[in-house]
Amino acid sequence: MKFSKIRKFFKEKGYKKRIPLIVYLLILVGTAVLVSFKGGAFSYVLFFATLAYIPAAAIQIVYAFTMIRVYQEVNVRLVYKNSAVPYSVTLENAGPIPIGGLKLIRDREFTHFKKDFTGEVFKLLPGENREIETDISCRYAGSYTVGITSLSVTDIFGIASITFDIPAPLRLHVLPTVTDIAAADIGRLYEENMNISSIYKIDRKEDFPGNELKKYTPGNPLKYVHWKNYARTGEMYERMPDRQDSEMMTLVVVNEHEPTVVERDYLLEYVVSAANWFAGQSKPVKFMYWCSGVKDFLIDGYDSFNTFYFEKLKEIGRETLPDTEEKLMASLENSGGIAAIFSEKKGEISLRKDA
Repeated sequence: MKFSKIRKFFKEKGYKKRIPLIVYLLILVGTAVLVSFKGGAFSYVLFFATLAYIPAAAIQIVYAFTMIRVYQEVNVRLVYKNSAVPYSVTLENAGPIPIGGLKLIRDREFTHFKKDFTGEVFKLLPGENREIETDISCRYAGSYTVGITSLSVTDIFGIASITFDIPAPLRLHVLPTVTDIAAADIGRLYEENMNISSIYKIDRKEDFPGNELKKYTPGNPLKYVHWKNYARTGEMYERMPDRQDSEMMTLVVVNEHEPTVVERDYLLEYVVSAANWFAGQSKPVKFMYWCSGVKDFLIDGYDSFNTFYFEKLKEIGRETLPDTEEKLMASLENSGGIAAIFSEKKGEISLRKDA
C-alpha cells in the first residue's frame, strides 16, 4: 500500500523518468565512498567501471544519432486543412550494431495522427527498417513542417536521453477550406456604395492603340509606331493605348509582418473565400500581393479560381519586407480606380478610392 503511494507520487511529480539517473548517482557516490574508506582493487574497479558508463552512454547516443535514418512520406499530391491523408514514416538502422531507446517526437500544435505511435520505444537490428503507416491531418492552412520533427535517443539503462532535430523534416503546403467568411465584408462594401457598378470600374490600358501620340521610346513594341506619320515626317511616334473602363475590382492583400502559422491560416481562408465569392458571382477581381515583388492575378471565373487556389495561393502571406505596404500602394496608385484593401494585421477589408 505504501509502495503504491510512493510510485504514484513519483509519477505525478514527473520523477519517474529520473529514477534511473538517481539510482546511478547513488551507485556512483556509494562506490566513491567505498574507495575512500576501504580501498582495494575491487573497490577501484567498481568505481571506475561506474564512472566509465558516462562516456560509454555518450558514445552510444552519438553513434545512434549518426546511424539512424528517418524518412517521411505523404502519399497524395494535395493536402487539405483538417483532412486525413495517408502518411508513413520509416526508421532505418544504417549501422553494424543494434540501436535501442529510440522515440519519435511529433509536432503536436499543427499535426494530428490517427494512430499515435510517438509513445513507443523502438529497437532496430543492424540494417533493419521499421515502417509505420497511419493517417495524418493538418490543423492549419499554409506551408509549414508537419509530422515527426525530432528523435529522442536514450542509453541502454535509461539514464541519459538526448533529443535531436531530424535533418530532413516533412514540409507541406496545406490548402485552406473554402468558406464564406469574406462574403459579409464584401456585402458591406456594396452597402457603402449605392452605385454598385462604380465599385468595379477602374481605368486600365487596352491592348490596342488609340489616337494620342508620343515620341517613340526605343525598346517599345513596334506595333504601336505610327508608320504613316513616320513616312511623312521621318520622325518615329507611337500611339498610346486607350484607357477604358473595366468591370473589375482590385483586392490588395497587405501583411505588415511575417504572419505566424495561425495568422496565415486565417489570411488564406479569407482570401480564398473572397475569390470564391467573385467567381460565383461571375464578377472579375484582381488580387494584388507581395511575393519577391508586387504580383497580381486575375480571377474571372472558376477556371482561373482553380488556378489561383491550387497554384498561386501558396505565394500569399509567405514573406514581407518593411516597405511592402508602400510598394503595394504605389502599384495600386499606378492602376488607378477603386480597390479594396485587406489588412492581415487588422483582419478586415476596407474600400480605397483612388483619383
